[in-house]
Amino acid sequence: MLLALFILLSFQFLGEGTVRLFHLFIPGPVLGMVYFFVALLLWRPLKGHVDDLTKFITTHLSLFYIPAGVGMIEYFDLFGKYGVGMVITIIVSTFITIIATALIFQWLLRITKSGESHD
Repeated sequence: MLLALFILLSFQFLGEGTVRLFHLFIPGPVLGMVYFFVALLLWRPLKGHVDDLTKFITTHLSLFYIPAGVGMIEYFDLFGKYGVGMVITIIVSTFITIIATALIFQWLLRITKSGESHD
């Protein structure tokens, strides 16, 4: 599990380094996840190295919400000032995300089915 943690943190570090080096506008951990995804596609045995850790992290995912909750309490006065706008933004962005996910899923389903018919 220590090797898996080292692998995941290495990809995060690689993403952070790339963002800082090239002054990119996306967060380093997001770019690190992209690098990790590409590495998983290119080198299949990598999944076996990180599988146990990712299952553990996914099982205990709710613990990652604690810092967000503390941040909300720390800046509670901002909710009074911008709360309505924040709630509207969250609702609209959630709605857009659900629609985009459904459309992409349907598109991938059509591609998969059309690919199977040609085989």
